[in-house]
Amino acid sequence: MRGYWLCDTHQGAFRIEMIRLAGRDRFVVFFENEALGASDTAEDALSRLVQGGTHKPSCGLDISRMPLPTALSGWTFASVP
Repeated sequence: MRGYWLCDTHQGAFRIEMIRLAGRDRFVVFFENEALGASDTAEDALSRLVQGGTHKPSCGLDISRMPLPTALSGWTFASVP
């Protein structure tokens, strides 16, 4: 099933989506439409995000102060046809 995980906050939306990069499937973390980093699995992408291992958004948002769910089960999965 194709889709992405979404976490909508008061400051904006975070998304983890599988994208083909350089011939490999990677899970990319986005804040709004800005890519913050990529990992081999969605779980790794989320871990990197909540542990401060991704780039910071250009707007200066401090991700470490965000109440983001630390498990994908706390995010909304949106399937794509």
